[in-house]
Amino acid sequence: METFKVTNCDLKRKTRWALPQYPIRLEITICDLKSIPPPSPPPCRGRARAGVETMSQNANPLSTSEPWNLVADGYAETTMLVFKQFADEAIAASKLKPHSTVLDVACGPGTLALRLAQHAEQVHGIDFSEAMLAVFRNKIEQAGHRNIALHCGDAQTLPYADATFDAAFSLFGLMFFPDRQQGFAEIHRTLKPGGSIAITSWAPVDQSPAMQTMFGALRAIKPDLPQPQRSVTTLENPERFKQEMQEAGFRNIEIRSVTKAFPTGSTGEFWDNMVKGSAPIQMMKKGLGEALWREKEKLALAWLEEMLPTLKGPLTSDAWLGVGVK
Repeated sequence: METFKVTNCDLKRKTRWALPQYPIRLEITICDLKSIPPPSPPPCRGRARAGVETMSQNANPLSTSEPWNLVADGYAETTMLVFKQFADEAIAASKLKPHSTVLDVACGPGTLALRLAQHAEQVHGIDFSEAMLAVFRNKIEQAGHRNIALHCGDAQTLPYADATFDAAFSLFGLMFFPDRQQGFAEIHRTLKPGGSIAITSWAPVDQSPAMQTMFGALRAIKPDLPQPQRSVTTLENPERFKQEMQEAGFRNIEIRSVTKAFPTGSTGEFWDNMVKGSAPIQMMKKGLGEALWREKEKLALAWLEEMLPTLKGPLTSDAWLGVGVK
């Protein structure tokens, strides 16, 4: 690992930052913090989460900003009805006080943060997708909120001081981080003592009729698409979920099961909502090209036409809600 040194006046304090996503260490010797201006943040557009560039080819593509930029407009439109239900569960679990300053990690188009703005004094949102934040800014303007501040950047290196927030949230965001432990650690660092955390992550696909339906339609398009398998190393495993929160220093941890219904409507409406709001489907569509996609999606619609009438009751999706305190 190569070390870069910057020295300012006499030796008073030495600080080192090891950047896990880059093979360098930055060492700064300073006596006056004010004499060294903060570095300018790198441009956010198209920027990947820390470490993505060095990960293997099997890395989760949803850990990069590209699919979220592709899906931003449709995601905000089609996921609100479902995601707001999970958002309300997370907010209720945190028992916010009106004077709270809160953080929404991987805030996306603001599904959670816009609701937080009704309960907290100040809301900070961070996301690495500029397209998502553009949608969010429009929503803030439309709603007339004056208590939401947005930052475009990597949530694995939060640009906030220690002990800033009374509560922190991540709605189906931290689950995609290449280094989840770093994500949890950064949230822990920026929370005040006694501050609360609420994180949602999807449960295994085989527990979720809605997710099974989506993957069934995708396999109609791409028959060799592998069946999703349970993973013991991700947050879909509640024991791993709890372990990672404990390792980050949280206490009073609970991992709760939350089930919410997906609206279906007609087959065409259901499919359109899936396509508009799903990053994996948008990536598949981009890979196939518009002409081939139009042909292939007929297979998905035919599969859904046959399958949806057989469902008993609404389509539901299961998630885990991890809560705790610093």
